[in-house]
Parts: sequence; C-alpha cells; structure tokens
Amino acid sequence: MNRKIVVLLGALLLLFTACSNRAQDESMDSYTESDMAAQDDSAGFSGEAGYDGAEEMDMEEMETAQNSESSQMIIYNGDLSIEVSNFDTAQAAIQEEAESLGGFVVQSSVHQRGTTDDRSGNMTIRIPQEHFFPFMNNIESSSTRVLEKTSNGNDVTEEFVDLESRLRSQEILEERLLSFLDGAENTEDLLEISRDLSEVQAEIEHLQGRINYLENHVALSSVYIHIQERAVPSIQDRETLNTFERAQSLFMDTVNVIISIFSGLIVFLIGLSPVIVPLVIGAGAIYLFIIKKSSDTSA
Repeated sequence: MNRKIVVLLGALLLLFTACSNRAQDESMDSYTESDMAAQDDSAGFSGEAGYDGAEEMDMEEMETAQNSESSQMIIYNGDLSIEVSNFDTAQAAIQEEAESLGGFVVQSSVHQRGTTDDRSGNMTIRIPQEHFFPFMNNIESSSTRVLEKTSNGNDVTEEFVDLESRLRSQEILEERLLSFLDGAENTEDLLEISRDLSEVQAEIEHLQGRINYLENHVALSSVYIHIQERAVPSIQDRETLNTFERAQSLFMDTVNVIISIFSGLIVFLIGLSPVIVPLVIGAGAIYLFIIKKSSDTSA
C-alpha cells in the first residue's frame, strides 16, 4: 500500500515538473520572440535615426568647417614707396626677403632719368598671407626711407560662400541632366538636354574659375613697391677744382669788365663831343669871368 502511494506521488511529481518546465519554456519562447521583435524594431529605428543623425552631424561639421574657412577669406594688398641709396642692392634685398618667406617676384622694372645716374623702378611681389605684415615691416631698413606705406584688406567671404552655394546647385543640376541624357528616347529630347547640359557646365567652369581666383589671392597677398634711388652729388673733376686757373679766370673777367667800362665811357664821350665840348668851353669861360670879377672887386 505504502509502495503504491510512493509510486503515485513520484508520478505526480514528474508530471508537475514536466508541466512546469513546458510552461516555462513557452514563456521563455514568448518573451524571446517579443523581445527580439522589439529589439529588431528598436534596432531598425535607432539604426535609421543613427544614420540620419550621423549624416546630419557630418553636414553640420562640414558647414562649420566651411564657415570657419570662409571667415578667413580676406584679400590683402600693400603699396610701398621707398627711397634707397643703391637701387640694385635694395632690389636684390627685397627679392631675397620675399623668397625667404615663400613669396616671389611677379614683375620688376627699372627707369633712368635722362643722362643722370639716378634710377627708379617698380616691383610686384606675391607673398603668403601669413607673412604679409611681417614683410611690409621688414622692407624698411637703415639704408631705406619709406616715403609712403599703405595696406588694405578686401573681405570676399560673402562672395565666396555664394559662389560655392551656386556651384553645388549647378553640380546637382548637371548630375540630373546627365541622368536625363542617359534616358532620352528621341533626338529632340537628346539635343535639348545636351544644350542645357552645356550651359550648366559652362556656368560651373565660370564659378570654379572665380573660386580659384579668390582662393589664390587670399592665399597670396600682393605688394606693389616703388623704388627711388637717392640723388648723391658727384665729386667734381680735377679741372673744376683747380684754384689757380679759377682765380686767373676770375681776374681776367674782372679786367675785361673794367676795360669794357672805360671803352664804353670813351665811346660815350666821343659820341657826345659835339655837345660836351661847347658846354665845357662855355663853363670854362663863365668860371674865368667869375674869378676875374672877384679879383677886381677885392682890389
């Protein structure tokens, strides 16, 4: 009897355990499927959001970088007018200074005034923007006198941003036209799309050329220099410094002047003799008459 009860209780225990395990397995299966579905949905959503967010973040970083670069879009130009004691030395020193800073000479000219040795000239220098102001300050030296010095900056940031925006729009339009060109079904559409594509590509070249021009002039500043050689009095030659010959020449000039005066006086007297001689005779007669009368009166 007791043995039957024990067997019955064991069978019930096994049945209860099996049912419990099955319920647990079903519960786990249900949880796993729902959780995995939720995770898949969540993963899909977060993946899309993560992609969009990353893309949006990249666009923002690109725009920030572009704005940071655009904020530096300033074209610097400088003008210098200097006076130097030696033109060749000053010109060579300026060229050496420019090349040491990564710049170069674009244009150079020399002019000479008449038959004198005084020379003047012009130089155009392209210098990296970061060395623009140091270069302008280094031009002045002990043998150089700055007559005029000006510098100015032209902010082209707005124009540069506008050009880049228009360029991107034209490039997108070019891609669309190329896709339309591939799908053109008749000759008329093909010609019309080709014409529009040519206009867009010409505009892209124009915009890209202007962008390249601005980038080049922002990266390399221009300095225009006028060089004037200082006039130095030349040493007089030996003949000019001969004191005896100069004194002799001055003496002869003085004698010639005196002779010229007496010669002129003689000519004057001879020429006026018909008038002067009667006047002298009359004056002498009057003088003698006055003296004779004075003598008679005193007697």
